Amino acid sequence: MIPLPANRLLCIALLLMVVPAAASGTPVTRALSTAEPGAGETFTVSLSIEGMALGGVVETLPAGYAFAGTDLPDDRVLVREQKIAFAVMNDTRITYSVRAPASGSGEITGRWEDFIGGTDGAVPASHVAVDGIETAAASGGADPAVREAGSPFAVLAAVAGILLAAGRGGRR
Repeated sequence: MIPLPANRLLCIALLLMVVPAAASGTPVTRALSTAEPGAGETFTVSLSIEGMALGGVVETLPAGYAFAGTDLPDDRVLVREQKIAFAVMNDTRITYSVRAPASGSGEITGRWEDFIGGTDGAVPASHVAVDGIETAAASGGADPAVREAGSPFAVLAAVAGILLAAGRGGRR
């Protein structure tokens, strides 16, 4: 018979393996401070994340909209043109700012990936329009050929690997 403390340790170990796998399918959600910013106005985007110990989120802004900053450390953010990649490390919320153009509209789209759970998915699109004005060029969002041009998670996975290696190197 296994002593009671060993049983507890076994149960805790099993829970640590099962709970992250069960929670990993939870999608990431997005909230905007406004869907109709004024020309040149900066607005806030909040991503709510549940059950993701290690992963990433890549957001794609509509043409003309510009990333203006985040609450995450610089080494956990990568910006390339209209795409912003965030390394997720037990975060429950990521907040970032976007500067609106003089005119235009489109969709903020996103993808998330849970590296430990092995799951991924789309963040539902959020429509933005400067003062509610639609333009024919911006209303279609990003060019589908650009959206399908490869996984931005490759860079994010490399960043996460470096962060994990750096974290393990300092512990003894």
